[in-house]
Amino acid sequence: MALYTAEVLNSKITAVGKTAGELQSAIQDVAVQAVGYSIEHGDIRFGQKLFDVLPSGVRRASLVAFLEKHGNFAYSKDDKCFKFFKGLGEPRVFDETALMAVNWATATKETIVSSYDLEDIMSKAIKSMEKAFKEHEKSGVKIVNSQVYDFLVSARDSYNAEKYAQSEQADSLKVA
Repeated sequence: MALYTAEVLNSKITAVGKTAGELQSAIQDVAVQAVGYSIEHGDIRFGQKLFDVLPSGVRRASLVAFLEKHGNFAYSKDDKCFKFFKGLGEPRVFDETALMAVNWATATKETIVSSYDLEDIMSKAIKSMEKAFKEHEKSGVKIVNSQVYDFLVSARDSYNAEKYAQSEQADSLKVA
């Protein structure tokens, strides 16, 4: 495949922008109607269908947040689907005009990751495991594969020792 000319590339980018805008508008329209169905008829299937057809690159978490905030939806992470949730307090009222002004794609902040700090991830994993051990002590919840914790702690300690040794070596070179 040959490299596009600048003119062709600009044309394709414009087409993508137009298509993306049309998709965003279509999702907004359908999401608002799905909210309406959940409020007026107690029917969440349209929100579920919309969620199911969205490609992975589209902000699905934001759609979930929008549907939960404005409609009678609760997303079950265990079942990976929506459940009907009427909500607490006053019954919801469907206001199509007001909801069309609330952009579904901004219901949650978009997170763009440019790097992962594996040391930080490992520390968080160890803290989560320590929390599980404390929960085990309180409630007796069964812990399986507890040796993984020991391996991670050992790996972290070895990593920190090596990092410290390298730092000490670098400092001694600066002094000399």
